[in-house]
Amino acid sequence: MCALLGTAAWACAGPPHDGSGGGGAPPADPVDTGGAAGGGGASSDGSADAASGSDGSADAASGATTGAGGDGGAPSPGQGGGGATGGGSAGELRAFPGAEGFGRNATGARGGDVYHVTNLNDSGPGSLRDAISQPNRTVVFDVGGVIEIDARLVFKNNQTIAGQTAPGGGITIYGNGTSFSGASNTIVRYVRFRMGKIGDSGKDTVTMANGHDVIWDHCSLSWGRDGTFDLNRESGAELHNLTLQDSIVAQGLQTHSTGGLVNTSATSILRSLYIDNNSRNPKARGTLQFVNNVVYNWVVSGYILGDTSGRSDGAMIGNTLITGPETKGGTLDSPTPEYHIHAVDNWYDSNEDGVLNGRLLGQGDFGSATWETAPSVEFPDVPAMSAEEAFHHVMKHAGASLWRDPVDDFVMAELASLGTEGATISDEASLGLPGVVGDIPGGSAPADTDQDGMPDAWEGSAGLDPRDPEDRNGDRNGDGYTNLEEYINSLAP
Repeated sequence: MCALLGTAAWACAGPPHDGSGGGGAPPADPVDTGGAAGGGGASSDGSADAASGSDGSADAASGATTGAGGDGGAPSPGQGGGGATGGGSAGELRAFPGAEGFGRNATGARGGDVYHVTNLNDSGPGSLRDAISQPNRTVVFDVGGVIEIDARLVFKNNQTIAGQTAPGGGITIYGNGTSFSGASNTIVRYVRFRMGKIGDSGKDTVTMANGHDVIWDHCSLSWGRDGTFDLNRESGAELHNLTLQDSIVAQGLQTHSTGGLVNTSATSILRSLYIDNNSRNPKARGTLQFVNNVVYNWVVSGYILGDTSGRSDGAMIGNTLITGPETKGGTLDSPTPEYHIHAVDNWYDSNEDGVLNGRLLGQGDFGSATWETAPSVEFPDVPAMSAEEAFHHVMKHAGASLWRDPVDDFVMAELASLGTEGATISDEASLGLPGVVGDIPGGSAPADTDQDGMPDAWEGSAGLDPRDPEDRNGDRNGDGYTNLEEYINSLAP
């Protein structure tokens, strides 16, 4: 996007990454159904919700509702405004440097045990399943590659899953889904979660139904058989202080292909990509902060504004929604007056011409949702880029991007086509990749004599003893992070 700030008339004639080119008039078409400019009626996402189970794998029952379309309205200001007001104090200790949003203060396994994953087996000593069987563990990886799982993985509370420690091409979990229900104060970084047709019918790739303070950072999620990233508060439970950042939510499997339901009292989704999902990109209920994301090639519904009679509060800052070859339905879909939205610097590109160009979304595009000129609830402070900057950031950094695998390369190539390529799928094997998920190099881990999670060479450079496993929980520089955290954080930009 060029000259994205301060004007609603912009166009880019250059390739997706360089942002070069001259100006142009915005397209005249309204956002499609669902609260669109020009009075289009909102449509349901067409997905049948089921009663939620204990793993949060399905939505609570909801009836389809419709909201009247808007009349166009004045555009939002073109500024790349920062995150909504509120947030923690400057001295708070975050999950790791760069952790943002509601889940930013997850403690993980700080001060706890360490477990080395030494093989790619589904179970048994040295496996990931064994590693996460107990709380209060930092999980490091001595191997890289694909862990194929037959049964769902269930994570525990106070865990740090340090995928960035895996050598080679990192870690891919393939074959079934994962549950984080009850896994409070957990940190997950640089892991690929790929469920697939071989996983349990009607289940999610990543799901959570109760708990608090969890952050997923630089994760790649795909191929859910219900939701792909589904946070659905079960009746009577608390589900809050969650963040998904710098991640990819992709290719929910048809016929129930969804990005997922986000029904919590406090979630942030930041600098992430939703791509090739039939609907729910996401379906937003409760309180959701949605900043600097890209949504691409949905089919029947893009971002769903509640679709329920219950109160919801949203902040949408600096996002880009781009239609693809399969897009037919609403973009800002199923609004109701109970959805209170504060929105700034959100853009809609619908001409599918291979160029990043479009128009600024204004109040009328949100239909019957209640328009808020300031945030309706307190959201954390999140540094916000302009939508243009965020698009390029997502292209470069989203997902487990220390080493991008063939699946992420595939969807990123579709995004780079800017409307000319993209498709939902019903079987992950249709991508035609070796081993279904593509080849992931294994690599070798550095020597760690005392098995404290910190390699000998790093301990030596930090003035620690490579024969003393207890020094992992010391704090050599007094900044609040343990020595083990200092090491694993040093591996991620």
